[in-house]
Amino acid sequence: MPHVIVKMYPGRSDEVKNRLAKEITKSVSEIAECEERVVSVAIEDIEREDWAQTVYKPDIIGKSDTLYKKPGYNPFVTEPDEDKKETNLMDHVRASAELAQNSNTSGDFNAMAWLEEQLEDNPDSFDSFFDTPWNELSDDQQYKRAMAIRKVL
Repeated sequence: MPHVIVKMYPGRSDEVKNRLAKEITKSVSEIAECEERVVSVAIEDIEREDWAQTVYKPDIIGKSDTLYKKPGYNPFVTEPDEDKKETNLMDHVRASAELAQNSNTSGDFNAMAWLEEQLEDNPDSFDSFFDTPWNELSDDQQYKRAMAIRKVL
């Protein structure tokens, strides 16, 4: 029934992995109200240099609609420098739009329509590029942030 896949950097012992799997199984069975015997846990070691392309792009950006806990980092953002935030936001929006376009099978992908949907459904997914989280902004501030994000596309 519930199957959990944990992807992380290599280097943890089998003892640590077994403990992690045991605790995940316990939590999942309690919260999902199922027997522990129906829970399975897989642990995949992903090399650090492969993380962005192997995990972040397909599983986090590509499946953002399934994430219930989003990471507080972005491996495609290379400089935390304030002067670079707009450029990094632009790179993030463009890379995400390109990924969405490549996974679109209808043949009529519209980048602005996609961005509008992202701003509607996941406005907090852009928080790492700003000092204040989306949910702490006033309506006026949210409007201004959305306009700033639209400008980069």
